[in-house]
Amino acid sequence: MQALAHWWRRLTSRSARQAWGLAPHGMAWALVGLTRQSRGLAKVHTTVSLQAPAGSGLTDLAWLSQALRHNGRLRGGARHRLNMALPAAHLQEGVIDFPAHLPEEDWLYEVQLEVSQALQLSPDEVNFDFEPAPLTDGLVQRVHWMGCAQAHMVEFKDCTRAAGWRLAAVESEAQAAERGVRALQGGVASLLTQAPQDWQFRLTQPTGLTDEGEPSDSNEAIDEAIRQVLSTPTGPRLVASGLALKAWQ
Repeated sequence: MQALAHWWRRLTSRSARQAWGLAPHGMAWALVGLTRQSRGLAKVHTTVSLQAPAGSGLTDLAWLSQALRHNGRLRGGARHRLNMALPAAHLQEGVIDFPAHLPEEDWLYEVQLEVSQALQLSPDEVNFDFEPAPLTDGLVQRVHWMGCAQAHMVEFKDCTRAAGWRLAAVESEAQAAERGVRALQGGVASLLTQAPQDWQFRLTQPTGLTDEGEPSDSNEAIDEAIRQVLSTPTGPRLVASGLALKAWQ
């Protein structure tokens, strides 16, 4: 059944024509929509900053719901799927090093306890996700986790549902930003010189070479470029783009 569910998710993601990402930007939100041009390429069709009315707080989301509804109608009014990054104030992240022989099914409980302690909430009051680091030394398996109060997830789900959208996934800004840069045609050079509305993204895994046959950007160059742009208005748009790209993975 798990294999069937995984196959169905991949099938539906490949058939998607549009994808959306929503990233925090202070008291505003960056909304980016991508449309698939071909099997292997997507481009930006919407990039907009949704500004909170004066006096609104992080927990006041009625205005955001209205803004999402308006922008959704501009793109056909369908029940759009949305991936988002939570504001840093709502999110905790960390790592746990497990003995390599510990079964993966035992990670769940340990991660839940770690998240609940970090947020100072009971285990049944947290929402969390985790994934193993790609490299291990053979003795220890490092697991990255991300968590927030379940109440915040309910608020954002209610907000998107009221707008006629569906909240499909939540992840960290760092994950989404890296995905965006690695998929961006032209890589770091495009990130630093192109306007976000001109961005195009590869939907297939990079081969290690650019489209011109040159070596791809190094991990160090990508990390430095992300660090530079996250403190600028381009940063939230990069994060939102990376969130949208998750729909095709």
